[in-house]
Amino acid sequence: MTHMNWINGLVGGLLISSCCVIQLLLNLFGIGCAGLNTFLLPYRPIFISLTIISLTYSFYRYRPSKKHFTMIVLVTVLLSLSPELLRMYNNQFARNDFNHTAGVVITYWQIVGMHCEGCRSAVIQALRKLEGVLSVHVNLETGQAKLITKNVIDTSLVVKTVHAAGFQAKKLD
Repeated sequence: MTHMNWINGLVGGLLISSCCVIQLLLNLFGIGCAGLNTFLLPYRPIFISLTIISLTYSFYRYRPSKKHFTMIVLVTVLLSLSPELLRMYNNQFARNDFNHTAGVVITYWQIVGMHCEGCRSAVIQALRKLEGVLSVHVNLETGQAKLITKNVIDTSLVVKTVHAAGFQAKKLD
């Protein structure tokens, strides 16, 4: 019955992290933002509680070995923490150690359509590939992006790049 433990852990972990893991899987297959975060994020505490209850029940009901149960819990915890881990990964691309008089150009953008860390990650990764980009900071809550570049970057190029990632961009004045 170890299969039941794995199913409980995986389903619970996926529900807890649906805004990231499922969204990233959809992005791999070229499917744009599904907006799962908007729908499921308010229920995250409930999913965490149900997963803990389910794993506890499975432990007492099926008595898996310590090795199997430890692996199940680790996988569940990693899946559960994936939004936070993805946020930490994305934040490494937002550097603020530039001397503003050293010839860098800072532009601000409004990004429309982001709903989760997976969306934010897609925008950051797309903008990082542009030539001359030194730093990218995207605020998920406000939908604004701060782009620090070596020189002036073509507005239409940024708009096309963000559009290719599945979102809309508008330069802010």
